Amino acid sequence: MKLIATMPARNEGWIIGLSARVALMWCDEIVILNHASTDDTAERIGELQEQHPFRVHVISVPEAQWSEMRHRQDMLDLARTKGATHIAIIDADEILTPDLFNFPRSALLKPNDGQILQLPGYNLRCSLNRYHLNGLWGDRWFSVAFADNPRFYWASWGRDQYDHHHREPFGMTCQSYRPVGQGRGGVMHLWGVTDRRLRAKHALYKVTERLRWPEKPIKEIDRMYSLWKTGSHPNEPNTWQFADVPKAWWEPYEDLVAKYLHVDAEPWQENEVRRLIDKHGPERFRGLDLFGIA
Repeated sequence: MKLIATMPARNEGWIIGLSARVALMWCDEIVILNHASTDDTAERIGELQEQHPFRVHVISVPEAQWSEMRHRQDMLDLARTKGATHIAIIDADEILTPDLFNFPRSALLKPNDGQILQLPGYNLRCSLNRYHLNGLWGDRWFSVAFADNPRFYWASWGRDQYDHHHREPFGMTCQSYRPVGQGRGGVMHLWGVTDRRLRAKHALYKVTERLRWPEKPIKEIDRMYSLWKTGSHPNEPNTWQFADVPKAWWEPYEDLVAKYLHVDAEPWQENEVRRLIDKHGPERFRGLDLFGIA
């Protein structure tokens, strides 16, 4: 068994020094795709390569245009050339809880074709110490790893292909394998570790959807990507509940957190929103609440 992680990154200097090192604690190697970063992401990756020779492979994509499926395919292709039998899917703002290191890898990674390891996902909210317990961002499952098969792919050239966000590969139906229950560990997602990061991410989601699908009603886009602040949703009550992150989930990483996690760094999405508005004109985005960023 050879498990290789794939990690897309764009301006993730604030966290990738932590998340990539945690990934290397349970993966044999890692493929990082550095997409048009303008911060110190490349420097942080270089430090990682020096500390872990032959275990860190890098793809650099200078073009600012985001093509997630092609990026994921490029990482999959490179992992295959390095002899991967299993592929891990890790975003740069995700950290596996350390209790899962006690599981034998054979127990977490089934060799069966078409089976995908899913772990509980804990969306942190405006703190390192609390996460969403219910609602849209609570009780979540993240697809984390699968045994590779030549039929799996993310991008298929020569035909129309969904190219927004899709974590699981195409090509075969993936059956969920969930060996760990909610609340017993899994993946901490630092997606919303500060309010500023939440605002910036969702403002960029709105602008991106407006450009990609101009036929989609403005009100629909605005409502969907404002749920993070209102808590309202047609299918759930306007009440969020939170739980405390167990201290044991952070304690083994304390030194890495102190050195490599910078939650107050400026979110790159703020400048990207302003750039896109300057490029396409403010009229195209009229009606979107961009949370004061632009």
